[in-house]
Amino acid sequence: MQKSNEPWEMLADKKIWAFLGDSDRELTQDYVRLMFIELFNRVKNLEMENNTLKVLLFQYELVEEKVFFDALSAVREFFREWDEERAKEVDFYSKSGISFVDWAAFVKEGKFDKSYLKNN
Repeated sequence: MQKSNEPWEMLADKKIWAFLGDSDRELTQDYVRLMFIELFNRVKNLEMENNTLKVLLFQYELVEEKVFFDALSAVREFFREWDEERAKEVDFYSKSGISFVDWAAFVKEGKFDKSYLKNN
């Protein structure tokens, strides 16, 4: 028999976003644990796929290693700059008086209406 508080809904992205956006729901240890398991699983899959693609690219000489690592360096620099801009944006929102719940609704639906978080 399934317990009613088991976090099965945390296995679907749409439900995860709805759950995280609902400020009235408590993040229990079970939910947090399952989110970390799912996140870790996705990171490990990305890591394996990334390394598989590198092996194929280098083994079949589709891309020279130097070109790959130069591109990787450029992408890292891009994301460093992007993260700095994102930090400025976060500072703006935190100083604007917009609540985090309203911000989450805006990110998810493009509207400052938290009812969207609970209905979807």
